[in-house]
Amino acid sequence: MKIFIDTGAFIALTDADDEYHSTAKYFFKEEIKTTGSKFLTTNFVVCETINYLRAKVSHNTAVSFRENLYRSNVIEVVHVNPAIEDEAFRIFKHYNDKDFSFTDCVSFAAMKAKKLKEAFAFDRHFEQYGNFRKLP
Repeated sequence: MKIFIDTGAFIALTDADDEYHSTAKYFFKEEIKTTGSKFLTTNFVVCETINYLRAKVSHNTAVSFRENLYRSNVIEVVHVNPAIEDEAFRIFKHYNDKDFSFTDCVSFAAMKAKKLKEAFAFDRHFEQYGNFRKLP
């Protein structure tokens, strides 16, 4: 089973001062241990996470995050192709009543393309979009 992992989850896992740090660490470890789940994200999410960590935590933390991510055997990074980006833009245009970022829309499009239904995330956007279940 694969679960999409969003920027907020990466931040919570990486930043010990984040309000969801303990929850994120527990969920991530337990999910792998008890179900053997793997995680999937996009290069857009990685970019967003690196930018946040650089601005709010430190440059070294941002570098370590990226290096560790690409060594992980439980997280796959999907590089957004034109089809996913075009679907993301369609979603972005359609949901003008929501405050979805374009990265959110790319995440939704990638999840649809990969047939994922669950997202390890701490923001309401995955549930607002209506097709996904937010974990934990």
